[in-house]
Amino acid sequence: MTNVQTQQPDQTFRLRTYKKNELAMMYFPDVSKDAASRNFRRWIRQCPPMQKELRAIGYDKNRQYLLKAEVEIIVRHLGEPY
Repeated sequence: MTNVQTQQPDQTFRLRTYKKNELAMMYFPDVSKDAASRNFRRWIRQCPPMQKELRAIGYDKNRQYLLKAEVEIIVRHLGEPY
């Protein structure tokens, strides 16, 4: 009998620059990338205080990447993913 160890991916969240769909998949890991992105955008739209903070630092909803400062705001409002 062999002892097979399953190695789990690192589930520790790091505050850094992320692609939007990458961060969306962290919040919605069990759905497709498109569905995760739609849900993530909806969460941002439905949180006016977060939107206000993001706009204040120059958030561009069309940019593919989220800057570290933007991720910090998102995590403060939504909590850490996973």
